[in-house]
Amino acid sequence: MKKVLGLFLATAALFLTGCSQVDSAATVGETEIKLTELQTQVDTILAERKDVDTSQMQLETGADLTRSQLAYMISNLIIEEVAKTEKIQVTTSDLEAYKVEIFTSIGGEANLPNILVNASIPSSGLDQVLKRDLVLRKLSERETATGLDNTAVNEKIQALVTEMAKKLKVEVNPRYGTWDPATLTIAAADPAGDAVTDK
Repeated sequence: MKKVLGLFLATAALFLTGCSQVDSAATVGETEIKLTELQTQVDTILAERKDVDTSQMQLETGADLTRSQLAYMISNLIIEEVAKTEKIQVTTSDLEAYKVEIFTSIGGEANLPNILVNASIPSSGLDQVLKRDLVLRKLSERETATGLDNTAVNEKIQALVTEMAKKLKVEVNPRYGTWDPATLTIAAADPAGDAVTDK
């Protein structure tokens, strides 16, 4: 009886310590990315692929798509924290002006769906990705104004992002792989047991 009770307690303890991972894809500092959020992002991307011609696109699928999307969601949170620390602000007018710039560069807003699908960015995430780009652009402009060349600027921004990634102590659900703060990517884990599906 004691052996059975001991086994039960050990199993219960293991379950409790793993509870935080049950519905969590990753945590970035105190922010959690839930499995449902990740699944929704993947599902949206896959659904939007059906509305454009993808025959000439090299698109990620399955576990590769899931990992890259999780890494993208993590890196967005990291860059948001960098923006706060470095006091970089992106206003609504900044965002709208950048949209005009982007639409002009791609030949009009009508071409946006193809661009987003090719980049595996859900249409719902457009503002977020543009804001992220603007944060990095403003950081780059600020550092360039100090006299640094492009190589030095890129190295400094990379260092800021990497340092923040380490500071926030990113934890990825082991089913997806291992987080690399230097490259902001997730190295593949054993392929078995990926809960987010490519439908």
